[in-house]
Amino acid sequence: MNTVCSQAPLYSLVSLAQAAPGASADSTGESTPEDRSAEFRAVEGGGDGMSGMTLMVEAYAVFWLLAFALIYVSMRKQTKLDARIVQLQADLSKARADSPAGKTDGDE
Repeated sequence: MNTVCSQAPLYSLVSLAQAAPGASADSTGESTPEDRSAEFRAVEGGGDGMSGMTLMVEAYAVFWLLAFALIYVSMRKQTKLDARIVQLQADLSKARADSPAGKTDGDE
């Protein structure tokens, strides 16, 4: 009895699909690929919101703006990094000069 209950929704879906309006079937009761396919119908009087050329130019503009923004941010970070390296080199030189005999533990 349990298997009958679990198959009941399947049978109801099949019966709904067969009873769908506009559904045609061949002599075996199954629909053909031609029956299931949709055909293209052109829309009359529908205007495009924008031309494809305008959309392409806008897409390129956004791409280049993002590329330049990435380059600008990278340059700013590189400048800060360069300044930090110069500062560290100056601190290291000062520490070496202040140490006894001008050498650190790692120098030989």
